[in-house]
Amino acid sequence: MIFSKRTKRVIKSSVTLAVFSAATAFAVAATVTLTGKAQSCHPGLPIRLVGVSGVEVSAYRVSRVPSLMTHLNAFDSTGRASASMTGALMMRLDTLLTKADSIAKRSKRLAHAVSDSLGNFNLRIPVTDSVLIYATWKDEDDTFPEAHMTINGRTSRAFVLDLAHGGCTPGPTR
Repeated sequence: MIFSKRTKRVIKSSVTLAVFSAATAFAVAATVTLTGKAQSCHPGLPIRLVGVSGVEVSAYRVSRVPSLMTHLNAFDSTGRASASMTGALMMRLDTLLTKADSIAKRSKRLAHAVSDSLGNFNLRIPVTDSVLIYATWKDEDDTFPEAHMTINGRTSRAFVLDLAHGGCTPGPTR
């Protein structure tokens, strides 16, 4: 077939546009927004939930931080294993948390945020199967100022990060 110069330019432009569109479609990864609230409870009755400011929150792809997950799971199982906190148990928990924190600082984060004065934060991450949310904060009264949870990273969602480690439930009434 014989094409005019103008037709050849149109075809060349169309092909160039199609190639460029295909390339940019793969370059722009889909993202989701994880909207969180760092929350604890105000002591006393009635129990009041309050947002906590200044919490350092990071998101990690679970499949990329197996060592961090191992230390956090060991921390969780060690803490639940004993009803009383002995000196040896406290030392074990402190060692696990120190190692976990060190691993977290060296690991590649998907996102990082600091909670605002109401405890709110947003993490914008690429779509991923499972996300580890790892948070630390400064609190002299908290023996282990760390919280973590895993969530689905396929869709945008809101969640609450419990800084009281489940301690906001009222005790038994007498």
